[in-house]
Amino acid sequence: MLNCESRQYTIHRSPAGDQVLVQLPEPLGDSELLGMEEHVRRRPLDGMPLSVEWVQQTDSVLVRSRGAGLSRDLLELYFENKRSGGGSVQAVRVLAGGRAAVISFQDRAAVQRVLEKPHRLQERDLDLSPYYDFLEPPDCPPEEGAEAHSGEAAALDGGPQAICVRIEDAAKRQLLESSRALPELQAAFPELTLRLEENWAWISGGDAARRQQLQERLLDTVQGMAQELLPLPAQTLSFLQRSDVREEVQQLLASQDLLACYSPSGSALSVTALSPVAAHQASSSLSAALSPFCLAVSAQHLHALGSPRWQQLQASLRCCTVCLAPGGEHLQALTLHGLEQENREKLQGFLQDAALDESLVSMEPGMLRYLQLYYQELLAGIAEVMLLPLEGTDVTGFRLSGKAGACRAAAEFLQSLLGTISCQPVTLRHPGIARFLLDERGQSILRELESRFQCVIGLEQVHWSPPYAQDLELPEEPVPLSCRRDSLPTAQLPTRLELPDGDTSDWCITNIEEIKGLLASLEPGDVAGAAQLAAPAAGEVPNSAATSLEEEEDLYTMGEPSTPAGQEEEVVPAGHGEERRGLADGDEEEEKLPCAAQSECSMEEEAQLLLAIQQSMDSQRWEEEELQRATELSLRSYEQEQHQAPTQPAADCSLQAALVESLEEALCVAGSAQLTIYSAYEQDISVLPGQLEQALREQQCQEKVVSEALRALPLRCRGYLAQLQRQHAVRISLQDATATIHGFADYTARAARDLTRLLTHLLQIQRPLGEPAARWVRWEPPGTATPYSSEASTLLEQAWRQQQKRLDVLFDGRPFTIDFERMEEYDIGGACTLPISRTEPPAPENSRPAATEEKGLEVDLDEDVKLVPLAQGSEEFRDTVRQFYDTLEDFHNKIRIVKVEKLIHPLLYKQYQLKKACMEKACGHEAVERLLFHGTTEEASREICQHGFNRSFCGKNATLYGHGVYFAVNAVLSVQEQYSPRSADGNKYVFVAKTLTGDYTAGSRDIRAPPLKEAAEAPLRYDSVVDNPKKPAIFVIFNDTQAYPQYLITCQLSKLLAPR
Repeated sequence: MLNCESRQYTIHRSPAGDQVLVQLPEPLGDSELLGMEEHVRRRPLDGMPLSVEWVQQTDSVLVRSRGAGLSRDLLELYFENKRSGGGSVQAVRVLAGGRAAVISFQDRAAVQRVLEKPHRLQERDLDLSPYYDFLEPPDCPPEEGAEAHSGEAAALDGGPQAICVRIEDAAKRQLLESSRALPELQAAFPELTLRLEENWAWISGGDAARRQQLQERLLDTVQGMAQELLPLPAQTLSFLQRSDVREEVQQLLASQDLLACYSPSGSALSVTALSPVAAHQASSSLSAALSPFCLAVSAQHLHALGSPRWQQLQASLRCCTVCLAPGGEHLQALTLHGLEQENREKLQGFLQDAALDESLVSMEPGMLRYLQLYYQELLAGIAEVMLLPLEGTDVTGFRLSGKAGACRAAAEFLQSLLGTISCQPVTLRHPGIARFLLDERGQSILRELESRFQCVIGLEQVHWSPPYAQDLELPEEPVPLSCRRDSLPTAQLPTRLELPDGDTSDWCITNIEEIKGLLASLEPGDVAGAAQLAAPAAGEVPNSAATSLEEEEDLYTMGEPSTPAGQEEEVVPAGHGEERRGLADGDEEEEKLPCAAQSECSMEEEAQLLLAIQQSMDSQRWEEEELQRATELSLRSYEQEQHQAPTQPAADCSLQAALVESLEEALCVAGSAQLTIYSAYEQDISVLPGQLEQALREQQCQEKVVSEALRALPLRCRGYLAQLQRQHAVRISLQDATATIHGFADYTARAARDLTRLLTHLLQIQRPLGEPAARWVRWEPPGTATPYSSEASTLLEQAWRQQQKRLDVLFDGRPFTIDFERMEEYDIGGACTLPISRTEPPAPENSRPAATEEKGLEVDLDEDVKLVPLAQGSEEFRDTVRQFYDTLEDFHNKIRIVKVEKLIHPLLYKQYQLKKACMEKACGHEAVERLLFHGTTEEASREICQHGFNRSFCGKNATLYGHGVYFAVNAVLSVQEQYSPRSADGNKYVFVAKTLTGDYTAGSRDIRAPPLKEAAEAPLRYDSVVDNPKKPAIFVIFNDTQAYPQYLITCQLSKLLAPR
C-alpha cells in the first residue's frame, strides 16, 4: 500500500492497540495522502473499518529504561550533550514508575537525530520512540477521570492503595495550586493526603470510602471551573507571561477576591476561574489593568536604543515592556495600571540624557585631508563621539554626533589640532596649469611632494573642465584669408602706373608743349624767375615719395604720415632758385650767352614751373576726390551695416558677448592656479614651492607651427585659436608666420594637430622674404588707380603666379572674388565690379628690398635714434597711458601727462631681442618679460635714450637690493620726487620699459650680480632680484641689454598740488 520496503518505515502501536503510528523516511504529498486514505477506507481489517490521519512531526521522544528509574536532571544533561545528537531541551517529564520519561526539544529536527542513534546512560540501554498522546505507556490511566490504580501507586506510598486523578488542563491545575480550593479539600478530609504531581492528583491514606468521597469532591471542583477567552495582541500576551507581571496580576485579582489564573491560547488569553461569573470578572479586571502609552522620539535618540544603557533601563522598568514603533517616530510602552507614571518618568529621563547632540567643525578641504592623513590615531582616540567627515561642495569638515558634553570636548580638541596647521598660499602661472594639476600626472607630482614634506597641497581653488566633449569641427570648404583692402596712406602712390589697356600715359609731355606755346606769347622776363624755381623741384618729387614710403614701414615707428612732398618742393628748391636769380642780376655783363638760347632756357624753366603748379593743383583736386570717395565708401558701409543689423537678434549679440567674456575668463582661470600648502608649523616647507616650480617646468614644452597663412588670419579663425587655447589648456602666441604653442606635455601636441587642421583649410602665402612684391591696383571711376595693401597685393600675386582663375578673399571682413582671366574685382556684398591691374616689381639690383609691414622681421641698424611723439588719438597712446594711470594709485588725479614719446633705437632693440631669446631658452618658459616703470631726471633720460639703462648710472637713488638698475611694478613709485625729480620747467620723466626679469630671488645691499641658484646643477645665476619674492614691487637687473626703454612719459604734477 505504501510501495516501500519494511526497512524504510517504522510502526509504533498504541498501548490500547487501536492506533498505529507509521513513521516514513520522506513525507507524503497531498495526492499520495488522499490516495492512501481512499485505499484504507476501502479495505477493512478483521471486518473493522480503518481511517488515516496525518499528524505533525512531534517535538518529543519517549524514553524507556531497562533498569532502574530515570533522573530528570540526568536526562536533561544527556540529551543536551552533543554525544546524544540532541539539542536544547524544553521540558523533561518523568512518567509514573520512573522508568519512562518524555523529553521535549526546542528544535523538532533534534527528534529525528536522537531517534537515529543508540543511547546508553549509566550502563543502561535506553529505548527511544516518537511521543504522541495516544502512545502514552499503560502505566498511567489514558483518559481524564478518577480511575483508581493499585499496585505500583500503593508501593510508592508504602501504605494503602492510592487513587490517581488525571487533570489534563494546565490552567485548571494552576488554579488548584494557586487558589484556596485545594487547601479547603484537604481541610475537609484531614485523614487523607491530597497532592498534585504534574498532570495527576494523588489521593492516599484513610479508608477507600473517604478516598472516594474526596475524589468526587475534587472532580466536582475541576468540572465547575470556567474559562473565558480575551483576544489580545501577541506583544500583550508575551507581556502577561512574565513572572513579575503574573505576580502583580495575581495580587490585583486577589485584592478583588477573584480566584482565577490565565494562560495564552493561540491569539487570545484564556482566563480560568472557579465559576463562569468569576471568569468574566477576572477577564474584565485583566483588560482594565493593562495601560499602554507612547513617547515621541527623534533621529537623535535612535542610537541610544541599541546601547547597553537601554537594555539596563528596560530591565529596571517595573512590569513594563517598551519597543520602537514600526515608523520609528515613537516608543510603544505597555505596563499595568498604577505603574504608568513611574515608568514614563524613567523613559523620559533616559531619552533626555541620551539624546544626541550634533555640532559641525568646518575647515578647508586641505585641512580635513591633513587631519585624516597625519592625525589619524588622534581622531580614532576620540571616544563617545561619532566623527563623520563631510567632503561636499557646500561644506567640508567633521560632523560630531554624541552626548552634548562629549561633542563640545571633541570640537575643542579638533579646533586645537587645526591651530597646529599652517597655511601657505602659492600662485602658479603657466599655460594650462589648472588642467595639469587636476590631471593624473599633476596629481602624481603633488602626491610625491606631499609624501616628502609631510604636508597636503590643497586644490580647492583650482578648477578646469573641457568645454567640448569632442574635437572642434571645421568646415569642409577652404576658409578664405582676410586682410586689408587699401594701404594706410593713399597719397604715397608711384608716379607712373599702367592703365588697364596697357597704354602709357604721355599727358605730361603733351602738357609741357602746350605750356611752352602759351608762354611764347608772353614776355620772357615775367617768367624767368618762375622757370628757375621749377627745375630743381621737379626732380625731387619722386625721391621725396620714396623716402616717405621707406619711413612708413620702419620697425619702430607707428606709420605716421611724413611731410608732404609739396612742402619739400617749396622749401629746398626755393632758396636755390633765389641764389641763381641773384647771380643772374649781378653778373649780367659777364654772362655772354646768346639771347636766343637764354630765351629758350627761360621758356623751358617757366614751362616746368607752371607744369609743377598744375600738377600740384591736380594733386589737390585728386586728394579732394579721394576724400569724397572715401566718405561715400564709409557712408555706404555704414548703411550696409545698418541694413544687416536688424537681421541679427539682440539676443544673439548678447549671447555672443557672454560667450566671449566666458572664454576670456576660462583662459585666465586655466592659466593660473592658487594652491594652499597645509603643514605643521614646525615643518620646514620653504623649498617646496621652488621644487614644485622646477617639476612643472620639466613637464612643459613648446610646439611651433610655421605657415604663411598665419600672417592674415580671418576673424573667425582667430576665434578658433582662442577656442583651441580653451579646449587644450594651452597658450598660442603668433609671431609673423610662426605660431608657438606653450603648455604641458601632450596638450601642445594635440593643439598643434588641430591648428594644422585649420591651416590646411587656408590659402597659403608663399612670397619669399626679401623678394620685391608686385603692385596691384584697382581702377575706380573716373579712372582713379587705388593700390591694394601689401597683404592683399601679396595674396593676389601668389594666386596669380599659381595661375589660378579666381580667388575668394575677405577684404576688411567683406567677401570679394578676384577674376584673373578678366582681371576684375567683384564685391559680393555691394554687387559691383572694378577692373584691376598688376605692375611688375623693379629689378633687385636697382632698388632696395621692400621693407615688410610685419613687426620684428627686419631691423634697419643704420636708422637714426629718435623719439617719436605718439598721437593722442592713437591706440598705442591710449594703451600706454592706461597702463601708466592704472598703477598710480593715490596719484591718479595728481599727475598730468604732457606727452608720450616712443624711442626708436634699432641697435638697442636688437640687443634686447637677442638677450630675450637667450633668456627664454635658459629659463624654459616665456614668462621672462615684464612691462615696468623707471623714473629719472631730465639729463639722465637723454643718456638712457642714447645708451640704454647703463649700470654706471646705478646707485644714484637706491642700492638697497643691489648695485643695479631699479624698476618699479607700479608707476606710483616712479613718480615720487626721489626717483623722478622735477626739471626747471616742472616736468617729470618716467620710462615705460620692457624688462627681462626671468627667474628672480630676493636681493641684498652689497651684491653686484644676481646670486647663484641653489638647486641648479651647473653654476647658474638668477636673472634679477626683487624686494619680495612672493609679491615683488621692485626689480633690479644687472645687465645693460636686459631692458629696453620703449616709451618716455613726460608728466607734471597737477596745478592744485604744485608748490607755490
